[in-house]
Amino acid sequence: MNIVRQPIRQIDQTEYEHFQKYGENSYGVSAEELKGILEEMGSEQLYHAESHSYGEDFYYDLMVDNQLVGKVLLLKLARVYQLDLMVFDEFKNRGYATEGLKLALLDSNLVDGQIVRAGIPPTSPHQQEMHHVLVKNGFEKRNGLYYLNFKRRYVVNH
Repeated sequence: MNIVRQPIRQIDQTEYEHFQKYGENSYGVSAEELKGILEEMGSEQLYHAESHSYGEDFYYDLMVDNQLVGKVLLLKLARVYQLDLMVFDEFKNRGYATEGLKLALLDSNLVDGQIVRAGIPPTSPHQQEMHHVLVKNGFEKRNGLYYLNFKRRYVVNH
């Protein structure tokens, strides 16, 4: 397995079909958002989101034998990175999510520094698998979310 960093956020037909199947339950993507993505994909069946891509974000394709098997997204939100991870159905349960996340965290230099958080929606059919992937990569569950490099902050009111 290897990862390929992409300069912008892209969605192809395979990922769109994955979103279509699991969108609302696993990713919070509404039917209306999916419709907009499909329209923007057009005849190329590829969505190039220049207007939604930022230099601080990391977009990775998970590749096995030159075939796209999933994606890892690390999106900068204020002081933390939000993790989005997917492995397409035909490639599940082969360790690709665990290995791909590990490689993405190393490549992005987020392993020992920035806070990375991930949520698993209670409606997700992949709750147990995602929990396992996150824990194997050093994430800890706190208040319903998973964190890597969690830092405590205290606010004292005077």
